[in-house]
Amino acid sequence: MPQNYNRMKDEKKLLHKILKHFNGMSKVNAYDLTHKLEILLFYASNPIDSNDIKQIIISGIDADDHEIDPFHFTILPNGNFCEFEGHNNWLHVYKENKRMLPNWVIFETYYFKTKYAPLELLKLNKKNLLESIKDKPEEEKTKVFLKKNKAAQKDIITNKLLLLKV
Repeated sequence: MPQNYNRMKDEKKLLHKILKHFNGMSKVNAYDLTHKLEILLFYASNPIDSNDIKQIIISGIDADDHEIDPFHFTILPNGNFCEFEGHNNWLHVYKENKRMLPNWVIFETYYFKTKYAPLELLKLNKKNLLESIKDKPEEEKTKVFLKKNKAAQKDIITNKLLLLKV
């Protein structure tokens, strides 16, 4: 048999073995999990080293020259997609795309990821933001910012999130 045929057969077996772990999971959760895997693989060493992957999961991304989520995509457990809103060197912000509600400011919901937890998508609010950067270099600047502003406050002229300037 040709070598490519055996390799494809082995890949199918491996794919089936991996997908068994998805049994009973909703498609939305499976997509979310595969997206997290893509992010992990993007930052992992080549060849893949499980210790390296574990370190990324525990500590986040060490290098400052990488984006937090290079794919700028995420999906929420409720099935709604999030649009990439903007970033700075330690934070990515996403806006939930609510399918059934009008596009009014009062219905806007924002989420974020940090370089310290690139796989963790959290609702953007003061509590979550401060907890995610506790004992990190950005903590003090962010505390000062949050004393004066709301986490999802926008510049009235540019309509950009002020938090991204921190």
